[in-house]
Amino acid sequence: MTTELEQLRAALDGLRAGVLKKLSGLSEADARRSTVDSGTNIAGLVQHLTFAESVWFEEVVAGRKVSRGKRSMKVDPAVTLKILRADYRAACETSNQIIAAIGDPDAPVTRNGKTHDLRWVILGVIEETARHAGHADIIREQLDGTTGR
Repeated sequence: MTTELEQLRAALDGLRAGVLKKLSGLSEADARRSTVDSGTNIAGLVQHLTFAESVWFEEVVAGRKVSRGKRSMKVDPAVTLKILRADYRAACETSNQIIAAIGDPDAPVTRNGKTHDLRWVILGVIEETARHAGHADIIREQLDGTTGR
């Protein structure tokens, strides 16, 4: 029987894989191309999600400094898709290591003076990743017609 923590991780890992799949096969230019007025693009979504992983797990849960990604959706032209993918994967792996080290969804986590639990953080990152995976789905379909998970 799988534990609650394993189920939460599996849901998050599935969303993470979906985000990376939306980046797969795109050229550097298309990954940075926006099809919406806000300027959102798939490369920017991956950069932002890398930052979200780092903020929530490294900073909020583990009390370290944010080490990866940027909040912004604008990706420096010097940052290749290979680098974006590697940074996102590394951030996700670090997050998974932090989750495993704590090992208890009820473990207390304090943010902005309020105490929550690890489950709250994981669910928050699931929600953030799912929202942006949906954005990536739409942008990818607009770019080249690719649909599906």
